[in-house]
Amino acid sequence: MTVKKSKPVPTVETPPAAATDPLLADLNAAQQQAVVHGDGPLLIVAGAGTGKTMVISRRIAWLVQTARAKPEEILALTFTDKAAGEMVERVDALLPLGYTDLWISTFHAFCQRILHEHALEIGLPDDFRLLNETDAYLLVRRNLDKFDLDYYRPLGNPAKFIHALLGHFSRAKDEAVSPEEYLEFVKNAALDQDVATEAEERSRLAEIANAYHVYQKLLLDNGCLDFGDLLLYTLRLFKTRRRLLDKYRAQFKQIIVDEFQDTNWAQYELLKLLVPQDGNIVVVGDDDQAIYKFRGASVANILQFKDDFPDAAEILLTQNYRSRQNILDRAHDFIKQNDPNRLEVRLGAAASKRLLANRPGVAPIEHLHFATAEDEVAGVADRITEIKNGLQDGQWSDFCILARSNSSADAFSYELQRRGIPYQFLALKGLYAKPVVLDCLAYFKLLDNYHESPALYRVLSSPPYRIDGEDLVNLTHQARRKAESLYETLKKQELLRLKPETSRTIDRLLGQLATHSQLAGRKNVSEMLVRFLYDSGYAAELKRDDTAEARERSSHLNQFLSRLRRFEAGHDEPTLRHFMEEFAIERDSGDEGSLSFDVETGPDMVRLMTVHAAKGLEFPYVFVVNLVDKRFPSIERGGGIELPDALAKEKIPEGDMHLEEERRLFYVAMTRAKDGLFFTSAEDYGGKTKKKPSRFIAELGFEPTSAAAPSVETLPDLPAAKGPSAAPKLAPPNYFSFTQLAAYAKCPLQYKYAHVLKLPLFGKGHFSFGKTIHSTLQKFMEEYADRRGMGQQQLFGAAAAADQDAVPVSREELEKMYEAAWIDDWYPTAQIKDSYRKKGRAILDSFYRRVTELHPEPLFLEKDFKVRLGSYWVRGKIDRIDKLPGGEVEIIDYKTGQSKGETKVKAEDKRQLMLYQIAAGRLLGLKPGRLTYEYLEDGTKVSFLAKDDELVAFEEGVSAEIDRIRGGDYTPTPGRHCDFCDFADICEFRG
Repeated sequence: MTVKKSKPVPTVETPPAAATDPLLADLNAAQQQAVVHGDGPLLIVAGAGTGKTMVISRRIAWLVQTARAKPEEILALTFTDKAAGEMVERVDALLPLGYTDLWISTFHAFCQRILHEHALEIGLPDDFRLLNETDAYLLVRRNLDKFDLDYYRPLGNPAKFIHALLGHFSRAKDEAVSPEEYLEFVKNAALDQDVATEAEERSRLAEIANAYHVYQKLLLDNGCLDFGDLLLYTLRLFKTRRRLLDKYRAQFKQIIVDEFQDTNWAQYELLKLLVPQDGNIVVVGDDDQAIYKFRGASVANILQFKDDFPDAAEILLTQNYRSRQNILDRAHDFIKQNDPNRLEVRLGAAASKRLLANRPGVAPIEHLHFATAEDEVAGVADRITEIKNGLQDGQWSDFCILARSNSSADAFSYELQRRGIPYQFLALKGLYAKPVVLDCLAYFKLLDNYHESPALYRVLSSPPYRIDGEDLVNLTHQARRKAESLYETLKKQELLRLKPETSRTIDRLLGQLATHSQLAGRKNVSEMLVRFLYDSGYAAELKRDDTAEARERSSHLNQFLSRLRRFEAGHDEPTLRHFMEEFAIERDSGDEGSLSFDVETGPDMVRLMTVHAAKGLEFPYVFVVNLVDKRFPSIERGGGIELPDALAKEKIPEGDMHLEEERRLFYVAMTRAKDGLFFTSAEDYGGKTKKKPSRFIAELGFEPTSAAAPSVETLPDLPAAKGPSAAPKLAPPNYFSFTQLAAYAKCPLQYKYAHVLKLPLFGKGHFSFGKTIHSTLQKFMEEYADRRGMGQQQLFGAAAAADQDAVPVSREELEKMYEAAWIDDWYPTAQIKDSYRKKGRAILDSFYRRVTELHPEPLFLEKDFKVRLGSYWVRGKIDRIDKLPGGEVEIIDYKTGQSKGETKVKAEDKRQLMLYQIAAGRLLGLKPGRLTYEYLEDGTKVSFLAKDDELVAFEEGVSAEIDRIRGGDYTPTPGRHCDFCDFADICEFRG
């Protein structure tokens, strides 16, 4: 694509308003220039620790406050949900009133939003399900017979190459290569090989191309897309539907991209399509921190930007607010060995990327070399303890150990545990090995087969049962002696001399197994998990044990629950047995379960992680370990299926790209350190030969060092492992929803269980029904508005083009929308589910008649907003806003029940609509004339309009409630509502 050149942008001096403008006052000159940059493209080269996220957030706020763009006219993209969330939080703090539509997201979330709106335009389902890597593997594994594989299907292990093929397809999508393009390439490719080799190679490539085609068809046949598809199909949409591209190019007057060095070719191509006519695109990045080549990132993009936008202004952020100067100097001298493939060289001598420390002082930088791996881990633990003891107010969380891989970090976790040093191993994989998840999986195995003795042993040892150790030994001994399963032995427990408490626990467990096994064949697997947690007492244990470890267990449980719900979303019969069958395949593939974590919250612990996981973080003292040959830098891994060079569209720089990427990764590790940086290595890691120190040690300027003398045997006696650490003070959320506030108003303790401890919850059939009806009505009203020529963005200026006496969406279409939206979960019985289904059709009949009679003019449907009340942010979603005569609007909230004959809204029920009234007035500039609850079951509407003094009192009341939440006030308020509380069975305060 040819990109229109922009007018030259002159260098901007420090803005004169900087002294008075709070957006600029605390920024350095380069940061100020970046915030107030005018029209045209801009490249911001932001080194480590130079405040780029703050600059981006300030720029967004500056654009809005100076009326250069509305919030919905700014598209800001980054690469992780965490980074997007942090950007949103910073912008929240800078925009005084709030907003209704802010486009800050990851690339994939942006594309997903676009495709959900417009997928039908290119023949895709708009209700597609998004598959992650595990889901994609399982889909292929279940349908392996549909792939005509020979070269990539060895007889002994037909599923061996599934991961490699999926990685290859993902790489093709990174380059925006479609299956059709791949097939055409294979057909016409000229291969520079002899005849026999060429035939074999063409056959291999044809097999890959056909497999890619089959995979894409399989995805669409199942109504699914993978992450690569989001970019691939969004590109196709914009390239083939010019009116849609023009619509979004006109909407987004400003585009801002964070971590630009991490974009792949397809993402950059998407950006170039969306750049507005005047070239208002700002990209922020640092080529020296491009470390995601394995995920398809193209460091060439940031090097290419100046070629595509030759008139782009350049601003270098070099004032570092993190590290001491000698750390920055050593890091810069090290990364310069990647010259000439660095932006610093491309930009010329005047554009030095050497970072300048804002903090005075000199940091210790040491290389610690040891005789053995055991000495190395002990030496690191010794050095951490020594530094901590020498610090005033030193904390364990001041320290981070960085390894090249998870396996390299294992030995350090064992040593820290052995010494009783609190630590957190932040691996990105390993959910299925977490103790609480293993407990749940063991119970699942029992429901599938009572005679799984290892599983039963684990359940008997788990927190909700935890039977006496001596009795457990006797039970297992008896089972082995009689050559029977442990379950059979439990059934004969009266023959053994067990403690009374043990007998009672066994009886309780056997009863639960009998009850749950009957339910497991017809209930969803997520419901079985929640039943186990509550019936066994596991949930009560988590609630009672308010420690950091208990909260971590709750997090792992919720992540496992999310995994179960992903399974349910893609399976026609999502029962426990079907899940266990799929789970077995998943584990056979080597999947350990994805983990999510937030390293910046939690207890005082040493952090242990890979360098990749540390990107974006900082620590006072950093230890980079296992610095030996073939570990760091690592050996370039083979085994993947390479994309043919002719299909790769990115411009590959010359040189050793793997070594340069490893250097960048090492540079990232170095620049995480604030006050001290330590490199460690050893001669003996258990192999036959001694290890050579990493080449990076010499490149850093360290002289060869002999191994240190101390060994682990000479250490003094170690302290016993510490007990559970006290839980840190609960961090309140940055914003609140009306649902959260309503829960707190009803009972603060209920709020704590649901929104702070986040204990897993039972679903309820009427909630599933309510979501179904809401989704159906949203889809119906969207179609109704679009076909009448209104459209949500046109507001008051649109007149209905269609016949006013006709409803442009048929009742049959409404029925199809209902069936597509139906949520089948959490109904107690099939009969109750059928009764709800019939009730839903009656509701839709009534609603359809009202629309036919009244011809409403909807202006907004399901309108998200975030508004500031007092000092706090509150978010919500308005079901519908209709136009009224005289320029006023009606705000409508759907209720799926009956009105109970009420003609006035009760005081306690007014709060939700008053929040909507404030948001509509402040953020949308609308004048509410009526606030309405529409009771869908009987068609009744109950309305009111809050007066100014009521709104003031409401806002003050919300602020007071949030003050109590932030103060940790979770005092229970028992009453009649306890009978309907999700946590009644585990709450000792139940009324």
